[in-house]
Amino acid sequence: MARTIEHRIVGYQNYEAIHDKLKKLFLDSFGADNPYFILAVNEAVCNAARYSVYGPTKAKITIQTEIAESDLRVKVSSETSPFDALAYQKRLKKLAADPRYQNMDCGDYTADTEMSRGFWYMLEAVDYLVIDADGDDITLSARLPYDYQPLDARIGYLAPKFYVRKNGVIQ
Repeated sequence: MARTIEHRIVGYQNYEAIHDKLKKLFLDSFGADNPYFILAVNEAVCNAARYSVYGPTKAKITIQTEIAESDLRVKVSSETSPFDALAYQKRLKKLAADPRYQNMDCGDYTADTEMSRGFWYMLEAVDYLVIDADGDDITLSARLPYDYQPLDARIGYLAPKFYVRKNGVIQ
């Protein structure tokens, strides 16, 4: 039976107050330290604040953690500026299918820009990532227990882990 824990904050500056609680919860759930997953959650919360319609210091952010027998899912929600997640997914699929990029490390692709770097960090840390079509919430999922594997940062490996939920249907 899954267990759900929810945290609500207003303003990114208040994330620090629950960060250590989440880190301990993840450690206990994974049975080992998974620094990549906490980094992915940090990035999702940062994006929720950064793109909030209320601005970063007044962003209303909900962090819902669901711990099941075989996986841990964290859903980060905030009312954000419009984001076309389907178009972004299409772009990633195109990159993954292109022989010039499919075996390229995402870090090499983004190089010295900040272009979408956070999404790549999140994709490296999860088994799959689901974002609402409008971008208001993102769910990060990783299997339990944590079994360290070297990160695979190839675009062709990461892009297929990105899904979009539109009208309740995952695409």
